[in-house]
Amino acid sequence: MNQKELAKIAGVSSATISRVINDDPNVKPETKEYVREIIKKYDYVANINARNLRASSSNTVGFLISNFNNPFFIKIYQGIESICRKHGYIVIIGITNERVEEQEKAIDLFLSYQVSGIIGSFVDVDNKILNKLQRLQKNVISLDREFDILDFDTIVIDNEYGGIEQVNYLHSLGHKKIAVIYGKLDSPGKERLNGFEKGMANNGLKSKEEYKICGNYNEPDAYYATIKLLQLKDPPTAIITHNNLMCIGAYKALKDLKINIPDNVSLIGFDNFEFADYLEPGITLIDRPINQMGEMAGEMLFDRLENKYIGETRRIVLPVKLKINKSCNFLTTQ
Repeated sequence: MNQKELAKIAGVSSATISRVINDDPNVKPETKEYVREIIKKYDYVANINARNLRASSSNTVGFLISNFNNPFFIKIYQGIESICRKHGYIVIIGITNERVEEQEKAIDLFLSYQVSGIIGSFVDVDNKILNKLQRLQKNVISLDREFDILDFDTIVIDNEYGGIEQVNYLHSLGHKKIAVIYGKLDSPGKERLNGFEKGMANNGLKSKEEYKICGNYNEPDAYYATIKLLQLKDPPTAIITHNNLMCIGAYKALKDLKINIPDNVSLIGFDNFEFADYLEPGITLIDRPINQMGEMAGEMLFDRLENKYIGETRRIVLPVKLKINKSCNFLTTQ
């Protein structure tokens, strides 16, 4: 049954049906009650796609992520969805798998749904994708990653500070042979690695090339990177990882090799994850306000959508902090 047929049964106009569905305050309460009873009786469900085709935008927000294996994005989604629900919007998800071509398909999907805005952790932004995004004017929030060519509101964390803090903490425990499993050298990856290098230099430590391996932000690559580090003639006494999935990969490798954490090797992560406290041992890591990040992204987007803010693009840097657990230990011998 379509909206016209329902309107005929109810004896009202199709526009009245639409206004009742959208809870228009100008519709009389008795009319709303009557139409809602008809909708309920006939199990009518509004055709969102058809509505979107008639409108230049919809009560829909696109959320662009790399994958749902990363607990970070689940927490971010929860924050965004809570704000969107409060405003009567729904969230649709596009997944990039860290591939530009998949990102383009996801953005095309968003545009086909006439989304009112996009909150995205973008893989990369070339001119083709930029042109598509600019069709949304300023209704885009760049989350966690930055691009010089993007003139959109941005929320990031202090990645460099987090990278420095990881090294500082290990150095305070007496570690000198510190390895790092870093991610793709996008904006956060580069900043975290810069932080690692600064931390090493500030503490008078040598940054060895063989102690630095790319884990590509994923668990399997970090697993094999850890094995490679431990097979070195002079293996590290501590391993830093630059995101939660790589931390899990390193943890699994150490456990599979029956290497005691932290007595034999200390392990420190970046980004909290749900079971970090419940592993044996619990993981020391750089923590950030993930849920708050999602809520803030949602609020920034609706500031734009509702014209509460029409000023210059905003860049918000959220602080991070070291969360000490039991995966790092004082070094007795170097």
